[in-house]
Formats: sequence, structure tokens, C-alpha cells
Amino acid sequence: MLVKWLGALLILGAAAAWGNLQAAQLRRRVKELEEFRLGMRLLAAEIGYTSTPLPRALEHVQERLPGGGVSVFFTRAGELLRNPEVADANAAWSRAADEVKEELALTREDWPVLLRAGAGLGSMGRENQIKQLEAAEVQLASHAATAAARCESGEKMWRYLGVMGGLAVVILLL
Repeated sequence: MLVKWLGALLILGAAAAWGNLQAAQLRRRVKELEEFRLGMRLLAAEIGYTSTPLPRALEHVQERLPGGGVSVFFTRAGELLRNPEVADANAAWSRAADEVKEELALTREDWPVLLRAGAGLGSMGRENQIKQLEAAEVQLASHAATAAARCESGEKMWRYLGVMGGLAVVILLL
């Protein structure tokens, strides 16, 4: 009998943990979108006001971002840009995105915005690069607002779903 109850508690705990992980994933996406927005603003400032070369500008952006996947993205893009085998800034930006894609909580809708932001880096004039980064920042703001709304409603749902799902399994097994 004790083993049944212990098994029931383990199932319930695992299901609750799963629900909490799903809720945390929603929160993490919002946080990462906001960090990318900050990164775009910082990069536009580096390009526009200080005329910093792009590899150094990406390094400056990375230094000002909190640690995590977004910071790793900017670090990796800067490293790849210094690599002579990488053709241009767009290629470095795209490869960095491919390399960190699995580590981030971003969805399929978010990546095209980020990839478009890097499309003209290093190859267009300063003003056009700034406009492109600002446009990406506005789109990311829209994505962040949508993600925050989904997080607000979905977070509680995932938690309850985890607990209730675990409870349903326990009832079926007992």
C-alpha cells in the first residue's frame, strides 16, 4: 500500500514539474525577446553614434546584455564575423542564429525577424543599418507583447494541466 502511495506522489510530482517547465518556457520566451530588443537598440546605437566596427559593436552589445542565450548569440556572431571563412556579416548572423537556435525558447515566428535584422549589416550604409535594426526592434516588440499575453494566460493553464493530468493518471492507476 505504501508503495502505491509513493508511486502516486512521484507521478503527481513529475506531472506538476512538467507543467511548471512548460510555464517557465513561456516566461523565458518573453525574456529572450526583450533581450533581443535591447540588443537591437544597443547595436543601432553602436553603429550610429560611435561608428564602431561591427565585430567590436557585437562584442559591446554582448557585454551589456545579461548572460544567457541572447548574449551567446551576439558573442557567436562577433566571433564568426572575425573568421575569414565567413563571407559577410549576414552569413555570420545567420550561422550564429543556427548555432544557438536550440538553446533559445524562441518560436518559428521569431526567427525570420531576427534573420532579417542581420540581412544588411555591414553591407548597407549606416543609416540603412540603423533603420533595419529599428524595424526589427519594433517587430520584436510586437512579438514580445503577444508572447507576454500568451504567457499571462498560458502559464496558469500549464501549471494546472500538469497537476490535474498527474492527478488523473494517479486516479486511473489506483
